[in-house]
Amino acid sequence: MIVGIDIGGTKTHVRAESDGATLLDRSVPTAEWQADGKLDSPASVQGLLALFGGLPGSAEAALAVGAHGLDSEAQTLAFQSALAEAHRGRTWTVNDVELLGPAAGFDDAIAVIAGTGSKVVGRLADGTPVTAGGYGYILNDPGSAPALVRDAVRSLFDAVDEREQPDQLADALFAHFGVDDVVGLSNALTVHPRITRWGAAAPLVFAAADAGSRRAARVIDDAADELARSVQLVHRHGAVGRHVVCAGGVITNQPRLFQAFHERLRTRGLGHVVHLLTAAPVEGALAMARRLSAQPGAVPFAPSTPSRRKS
Repeated sequence: MIVGIDIGGTKTHVRAESDGATLLDRSVPTAEWQADGKLDSPASVQGLLALFGGLPGSAEAALAVGAHGLDSEAQTLAFQSALAEAHRGRTWTVNDVELLGPAAGFDDAIAVIAGTGSKVVGRLADGTPVTAGGYGYILNDPGSAPALVRDAVRSLFDAVDEREQPDQLADALFAHFGVDDVVGLSNALTVHPRITRWGAAAPLVFAAADAGSRRAARVIDDAADELARSVQLVHRHGAVGRHVVCAGGVITNQPRLFQAFHERLRTRGLGHVVHLLTAAPVEGALAMARRLSAQPGAVPFAPSTPSRRKS
């Protein structure tokens, strides 16, 4: 039996297989099992294991987990150790972005996520991770929903300073936030700087660009170029693979961003083949678990050290 888990900030997707047959495929709110908000706490680990613990053979199952929030080696090792202590089967833990490559069927790929947040992740030939971005929507995360809104609002500040008339972007954001000018817009975003409040307005940026707003189009193109630059940096630092796999709510649902990103990669001289992930990311975790089960000494697409609980 093998188990793959994709832990997101809001949803956790669990899939289990035995001899190629699906035993379990369920999604639950992450808060339902992560009671204290910490991945590596005993309560959270037990809650996670309980999601598939009723299945025959679950205690010995090979388990691979991609988790939102594993942004450093220390965080990954802490979670890996906690899982290995509580679960008798072999375990593997990575950042959830790293599920994209194996979910698309590639052993080596650079993963690009652009949704609620954004990040680019690759691996060196020896399995060492190499990343770019992912520092949070207020200061970073180009191409993410809240960052696009942040940059769109900043662009409107420039428009006022340059004495431009409000365009489709300004009209859409003023109406959405219930304000009359950029001062009110600034207050609306900064008094309540919630990621969901910012991110909810992201579709308006794309709609404004489609309606002819040059500022909205520039915001999207600049975000695409920042993402392409992050891929270039990861590649320059030695990330292996000739494929780039993209996922996340924004780049998946907004063709304008995906197309601009693809074009900016070419402009920067990168010859990678670019893919938009169509499979569920949990398939990547399941692929890792499958490799872990079939080849106990193998590295399933990532450098974490597979662990087995000592009896």
